[in-house]
Amino acid sequence: MEEEITNKQSGVGVGALVTAIIAFLLAVVPCLGLIAIIPAVIAIVLAIVGLSRSNGNQGMLVGGLVVGVIALMISVSQSFVIGKIANNSGKWSNDIEKVIRDVTDDIQKEFGDNEITIRINNDDETVEIKASAKKDELKDRLEELEGTTDTVKTEAEKEPLKEEEQK
Repeated sequence: MEEEITNKQSGVGVGALVTAIIAFLLAVVPCLGLIAIIPAVIAIVLAIVGLSRSNGNQGMLVGGLVVGVIALMISVSQSFVIGKIANNSGKWSNDIEKVIRDVTDDIQKEFGDNEITIRINNDDETVEIKASAKKDELKDRLEELEGTTDTVKTEAEKEPLKEEEQK
């Protein structure tokens, strides 16, 4: 009977320690640390249940409890760090957008409606980038690429013309 209790106790201890180690390994990986909360809590619960049954083999249970608590603390701290980054990220995107607008305005003031060509030479390779600051030309080109002309509308407009020609 005593041997059965010791085997169950060591099973809970092994389970707590293995789960705690898995939680710790997940906790130290950036962005996966949030997932480690679940196995860390499981390891802590297993260790507490095992320690409440005061029998021999408490080393694995204490180890599982300590590693589980450490993994849980790392996971929770990662969630706070990710929260702080998310709160400040809105400012970064606005700053980048403002810089792009400023650069676009400066280029338009400097070069006006001229076409700009940038050539980059690297040994045998050459890359050429052509850009135009003419907004109307860019809008026309975009409409041409998107195919904004409504084909259904143009066909409907053609039908009344055909009826008038037949009369």
